[in-house]
Amino acid sequence: MGVRTTMEGIEEKWKQFNLTEEEDVTLDSPNGEREDVQQKGDRSLIGKVCTERGVGRDVIAKTMARIWRISKRAIFQEVERNVFVITFATHADKQRIMEGRPWLFDNALILLAHYDGALQPGAIKFNYETFWMQVHNLPLGYMTEEWGMQIGNSVGRTLEVDVENDGIGWGKCLRVRVEIPLCKAIARGRFIRVKGQKEWVHFRYEKLPKICFLCGWLVHGEGGCTGEKGD
Repeated sequence: MGVRTTMEGIEEKWKQFNLTEEEDVTLDSPNGEREDVQQKGDRSLIGKVCTERGVGRDVIAKTMARIWRISKRAIFQEVERNVFVITFATHADKQRIMEGRPWLFDNALILLAHYDGALQPGAIKFNYETFWMQVHNLPLGYMTEEWGMQIGNSVGRTLEVDVENDGIGWGKCLRVRVEIPLCKAIARGRFIRVKGQKEWVHFRYEKLPKICFLCGWLVHGEGGCTGEKGD
């Protein structure tokens, strides 16, 4: 920790200096990204573990191998604190992990993004995560694909509504798969209008990690907790 703090301090001081003529030279690659690097990148994801404590590469690799149960253990390589390039043996394994989101490590959210060889590690944005959201207390006549799409889109971006072939999803709740923005408090429910009356329907999220009970966010931004709830 002391070494990391010292290096960060040095880097901040370096930013205050003007570049020398030698440092200002720009290096160009004649061929761009190598083909074998691109092929490896196509089987890779970028993962960020949303926890304040440092997570070791070997620890998370071993833990996720037990959880994921894919054809061959994925290789984790740390590129920033708690940020890893995750390389899979096959494209099918990579796709299965993306479709199975969200994933948790010690109850902390693991955000995943597709590999992009043109981005510096610090420039990779993790702005959204996908969850199955259960909509409870819906009237039976409203447990449909159309209402699931409308409710899901009011929270984020609806990806799927769990209904039968006829578009009806009768059950204890209506399940909606939603891509949710991380930069606001998680939604607890919505009002719907039923025959002129406002009715409250509440949400439950499957595989929900720890959230901040002060601001309601899943992941804090660079400024930390805002201490304010609300969308």
